[in-house]
Amino acid sequence: MNKCLFLVLLFVSLSGNAADIKPFPRAKISVEQWQGYFDSVAKEFGETKRVYEEHNLVVFSDDAQRANIAFTTINHPAHPAWVTRYVTQDNESVYVAQIGYFAGEEPPFAKLFKDYAKLNEKVKEHMGLEAWDK
Repeated sequence: MNKCLFLVLLFVSLSGNAADIKPFPRAKISVEQWQGYFDSVAKEFGETKRVYEEHNLVVFSDDAQRANIAFTTINHPAHPAWVTRYVTQDNESVYVAQIGYFAGEEPPFAKLFKDYAKLNEKVKEHMGLEAWDK
């Protein structure tokens, strides 16, 4: 993904509601859980929807949590899966955190998750933030 895309994915947010960052206890979920969460996010944050056909992703923004939720589309090797990236902080540091879920095969999801972790490192370098993976 290019520099402009990761900045858009991380920082463009329009909504005032909040999504559940960790809706399930484990990363491996069912297709029905994936679809239910996608439907919920699409309903709540539909006005923020951005489609990145070249990356086979649909991204929604949650301004309340400074989060972006990137869902794979049917042609993505990790589909069905999503990665949520959000900005969080403790007393002294600000972090780009991420969490993800998959209902398909784990290896393509792991690659997607690692690709986002690399973007987090670029954001960390660019913005002076810490990167943190769950």
